[in-house]
Amino acid sequence: MKKIISIISCVLLILGMYSCYKDKGNYDYKTLDNIVIDTSVNNIQADYAVYRYDTLTIQPEIYLNGKLVSSEKEVSGKLEFTWVIFQGYVGTPVYTRDTLSHQINLKVPITKSAGKWIVHLAVKDLNTQVETYQRFNLQVSEVLSDGWMVLYEKEGKTDVGIIVDERVKTGVTKPRQFLDVIKNTNGAALDGKPVSLVHSIAPLSSGDVLIASENDMVGVDKSSFTITYPFNKLFWTAPANKSIQFLTGNNTRKELVVNDNKVHVTNFISSGSYRTNYFGAALGGDYGQIDSWTPYYYGSAYDAVVYDKTNKRFAYVAANGVAVTRFPTQLATTQFNVDNVGLDMKANDWGLTNYEYSIMGDGTNSYLMVANFMGTTNNVGLKKIDMSTSPNVQNANTMATAFAGQYVLYGASSGVYLFKYNSGLPADLAWSAPAGETVTCVRLQKFYYPAIQLAILPNANKIVYIATWNETTKTGKVYSYFIDPSNGTIDKTSERITEGYGKIKNMSYKWNL
Repeated sequence: MKKIISIISCVLLILGMYSCYKDKGNYDYKTLDNIVIDTSVNNIQADYAVYRYDTLTIQPEIYLNGKLVSSEKEVSGKLEFTWVIFQGYVGTPVYTRDTLSHQINLKVPITKSAGKWIVHLAVKDLNTQVETYQRFNLQVSEVLSDGWMVLYEKEGKTDVGIIVDERVKTGVTKPRQFLDVIKNTNGAALDGKPVSLVHSIAPLSSGDVLIASENDMVGVDKSSFTITYPFNKLFWTAPANKSIQFLTGNNTRKELVVNDNKVHVTNFISSGSYRTNYFGAALGGDYGQIDSWTPYYYGSAYDAVVYDKTNKRFAYVAANGVAVTRFPTQLATTQFNVDNVGLDMKANDWGLTNYEYSIMGDGTNSYLMVANFMGTTNNVGLKKIDMSTSPNVQNANTMATAFAGQYVLYGASSGVYLFKYNSGLPADLAWSAPAGETVTCVRLQKFYYPAIQLAILPNANKIVYIATWNETTKTGKVYSYFIDPSNGTIDKTSERITEGYGKIKNMSYKWNL
């Protein structure tokens, strides 16, 4: 009992001493401002659901000490507004926390991929650094449908834009443009400059879009552009070095990639409708540096066709072959020897009769070379048409070939030229870029797989796309026009322009069955 009384006495003594202590601390006591975020107005919801790239609008009312804040300027230096978005689920990939706006009201397009997200509004009292916040749940659904893909370089990386309008998809009432879809979907663009892209029909049901930069290659979902196949999952055994020179698919459900100057192929003819087959080991063979080219159309006799730019000749991989080999002796009726071309590749495209059309030259003369890789290996070089007198052809760097007419369009410097190859006449200037712009890519609206082109692609061979680059402003543009499919006349009154791209490397059609 005495022990308990002693303990109580000690406690009372300590409390008495503490009550006599005068706090001499250097504290700055501030009255907190009363900040209220009112979400009971303007039809604000706790949960939102939007399609990707739709605009999300949330208009709360903010009160500071009982007074409605009418503008950011009114409370400049007092309050700071920050809207951010971050993923609302645990899993991979892990996306960054991105700032959407610094305005009171939110009105921005949502570029995040399909899934659950959190939209967070923070109102910071700049005097006390205290934040008042409100959160909203956001469900994003995909809406990337058929469209025209644009492959470009931006700040040393590779990304893709998509144009969707009634010219490329039947029934569209509101044209739309999507930019930086790889970065916006996956958190980062591909490292390195762009090389190639192709909407593969090899695994027809999954229909992956394959995209290659110099330093990476991926397969993405055709609807969301989420990376479903990183580089290592596209091969049975992935190469140690990533140095991609070219990538393509062809009409017989085969695919080819040239990596580190080695050829890898895959064949989906008997492997099902999904990507259950992968690029095989590097093929052997005696060849030089492979050019950044391969045809979309080659027949059952081939697993691949390439151009050896060191030895200036075509080479091929036979069906089920294990090496890149030289072409056999050609028939006497051919107009050039594919095993001894002696020219440099400038530009190429597939066209009429599914032949391959290439502009090639030797520094002095330029030719349109027409090759048939759909038939036998000894009857390839069909035509060699001299086009040396055509304007600016020595600077040609891109071309588009009609499959419904006898003409090609080639881009050089700031112009696009129309060459009617059976007329015996030189090319004519068909289009000129505005001052400061150069042509980087010319494509006709078409698709290399006939079943899809006939079933769902409107205006086949009736739309031309011209991409330009302004080195001073670092901006890329795409001009689109109706074109006469039979003679190549461009209807300049039908001009449409989209911009916001980087330097455009290639363009192609994307479908979404």
